[in-house]
Amino acid sequence: MNRWILPKPINEAEITNINLNHTLQAVLIRRGIDLNNEFDEYITPSDLPNPEEHFDELSKATQRIIKACLQKENIAICGDYDADGITSTVLLVELLSILGAIVKPFIPSRQDEGYGLNENMINNINNQGIKLVITVDNGISAFAAIKKSVDLGIDLIITDHHKIPDKKLNIFSLIHPEKTPINSPYKYLAGVGIAYLLAKNICEKIDYDINISTANIFFCIGTIADMAPLKGANRKWLKECLPKINSTTNKGIKSIMKKLSIHNVDITSDDIGFKIAPLINAVGRIGDPNLIIDLFTNKSNDSVVKLTNDCFNMNRERKRLTSLVEQEALEIAVSEYRCDRKFLVLTKREWHPGIIGIVAARIAEKFNLPTALLAQANDGNFRGSIRSNNKLMVNQALAECDDLLIAHGGHSAAAGFSIKSENIDKLREKLNQIANREFKDINLYKSITPDAFISFDQINYNFYRELTLIGPFGIMNPTPIFWARKCKILDIYKLKGDHLKMTLNDGTSTIEAIKWNGSIELKKQDLIDIAFYIEINRWKKLNTLQLNILDIKHHKDIVSLQLHNRMYKCQLMDTKNILITNSKGQSFSSDLSISSENLNVDQKVFAKKILTFAKIALGKAA
Repeated sequence: MNRWILPKPINEAEITNINLNHTLQAVLIRRGIDLNNEFDEYITPSDLPNPEEHFDELSKATQRIIKACLQKENIAICGDYDADGITSTVLLVELLSILGAIVKPFIPSRQDEGYGLNENMINNINNQGIKLVITVDNGISAFAAIKKSVDLGIDLIITDHHKIPDKKLNIFSLIHPEKTPINSPYKYLAGVGIAYLLAKNICEKIDYDINISTANIFFCIGTIADMAPLKGANRKWLKECLPKINSTTNKGIKSIMKKLSIHNVDITSDDIGFKIAPLINAVGRIGDPNLIIDLFTNKSNDSVVKLTNDCFNMNRERKRLTSLVEQEALEIAVSEYRCDRKFLVLTKREWHPGIIGIVAARIAEKFNLPTALLAQANDGNFRGSIRSNNKLMVNQALAECDDLLIAHGGHSAAAGFSIKSENIDKLREKLNQIANREFKDINLYKSITPDAFISFDQINYNFYRELTLIGPFGIMNPTPIFWARKCKILDIYKLKGDHLKMTLNDGTSTIEAIKWNGSIELKKQDLIDIAFYIEINRWKKLNTLQLNILDIKHHKDIVSLQLHNRMYKCQLMDTKNILITNSKGQSFSSDLSISSENLNVDQKVFAKKILTFAKIALGKAA
């Protein structure tokens, strides 16, 4: 069962006279937004500083690329096989081709070459007479390939956002967010964000309108797909660019959106994160990523239709493989969990290396433990993908296991590595030791942290419009979670796949709701408390508001409230006043009609404080 950690009460004096719903103001206040001084900037971010003042080597790279375009040079764009790497690659291939260069993409094979720039790629580029290479979303740790490019006289511009190693890089130019000032709005850019920044800088220098290209669309897709924090430049550019996606002229993107039936609606970050990005990633995971690059750069209508169908077929195969691997991994995970393992390391030689990252994420979600899945690659070694439970930095954990690994890299939440078969058991033990150490004083129970209480009569299209105004949502600006109490189930039925569709009434209004993968036993007339997202359900060309339920609890009139490691019982009385009772049986009511005589002055002050929390827990305050 999930634990609900309800938000702290807000000072009503902080609610201000701005054009935003009271409940949404409460959400922003709890997220640290000063409504009086920061609201306008939050809704409409101001212009960004000159990027050349934040990236020392941006000007040098820009001038070199402009020269290459003017002289119609050959340029190689070396990307990665995930959505961030592919969108970064296509962004620069498309723009620099428009500007006159002869541009060729190079993406490594996940199965044969693994991640990033490598010596074979550099040799291939050199054999084609290309003397300018731009990496996107990779390259920062490709030491052998860097040395090879220097030896061959190739100008290498690295654009990357992965951690910079403690080693001097002998390259033409490095454009990396770690090189920016401490409070730079460019700090959070993903690989595609760096590519977009470079593209914008080039266009400004030659007075070219970047909106003629599809750069802003690829920026949106790659940024959301890579789960980059939606702060600074990411937030500003997404707010500007997301509304433009449906007016794109890119045949490949238009074809995908039409097949997904989202071509006539306002595209949201969820549309990208759950529909478009998985499709792009599927091609890179189990097929040739050049297929999706071809789709996004193709001008032939017939070719685009065929390539789109190929991508969707590949995504269906990816789903089939994922389901098979997940079933097998789950059985192993249960066995590991019963042995009290705190870091799940699951291995099977035959698993598809392109699928293990997806399944690792799902297993980590189910058990709330960091999870690694390993499968054998074509070179005979094992590839591993790790996903965290957000309580352990998995890239640092891998760094502690460096002596057991061939190579490793990634972020705190997700990482990858290569390892010899004989070292897997040692790795399993070492990672478990690290997890036991890090989780020593940590509660591993899963929790949900709702942002605000809301009654159904507040949920209307105007409220949803204001909700989207404080977006886009993603990492560091998550979609607000709301909750409601005492919701009566007026209707309920199961959809295919154990999903639940419900009609609910909380006493103020009625609304439709859905619970994906609903395992709780429910029936008509049951009273439930729910935590949920508010979304638009698009079905048969109809747009209706619905609740996307995250968690359900059977309703109880008396709520248990934990404060400072002490438990209190809270309930609404017939008079609508609130009654608080502590573990000793002492009581205190909001109208003071009930107050235990043996409460001293300090206890009464504290009891009044508890009442402010009880109002939230009982749904009497947002």
